Order: sequence, then structure tokens, then C-alpha cells
Amino acid sequence: MSTAPERDENGRFVKADRKAGSPVTPGGEHPLSKVLFGWVENKRTPNLLLLAVSVLSVFLILLDFVLHRHDYISFAETGGFYAFWGFGAFALAVLAGWPLGHLLRRGEDYYGEADTRPFDTEAEE
Repeated sequence: MSTAPERDENGRFVKADRKAGSPVTPGGEHPLSKVLFGWVENKRTPNLLLLAVSVLSVFLILLDFVLHRHDYISFAETGGFYAFWGFGAFALAVLAGWPLGHLLRRGEDYYGEADTRPFDTEAEE
């Protein structure tokens, strides 16, 4: 026998209580997710990731001055060329998204006035 899902006073669906023995904690996190991704909750994580990427980038650019390459184009043999070329190409791709978005985006009122009430509820007046 199926019962209709419960709704709150605004007509939105209300989640049923979790079954006993569910591995999900009351906060909504699975214990395995805490083990695998718990380190991202630390306040220092963004700064440490930025520092690690920066140090790796500087190391690779400095390594580029030491390594000898045989490129077909002479200016590609200058130190750090590929790092600056990649950064410039990525910046161009990101900045090209702004005018492209304005060109392709629909207006805010494209769909008309939004009515988000469920069909089986009555309008409040």
C-alpha cells in the first residue's frame, strides 16, 4: 500500500526519516566520504593547494631553462615559452566566454513569469 508523500505548508515534499541502520550520519555524510574527503574541510587546504601548485609551476619553469630542446621554431626554445603560451591560451579561452555568453544567453524573462508551485496545490491569495 503506497501513501502519498508528505508536503509542508508551501507544498514542497518533505523527506521521510532515514531507516534505522543507515550508514549515513545525521549530518548527511557517509563515513567513507569523511575518510576520503575529510581533508578538504581544513581551513588551510586552499592555501596549501595554491602553494603546492605555485611551487610546482616555478620548478617546472626553472627546469625549462636547464633542459635543451630541439624545436622547429627558434623562439619556442626560449625558457618558459610553453608556460607563458599555455597561460595566454587559457586566459584567451576564459575571456572569450564572456562575449560568447552574452551572444548566446537568453533573456531573463524568456520563459515568462515563473510559477513554481506544484500542480496539485492551490494558489495562495
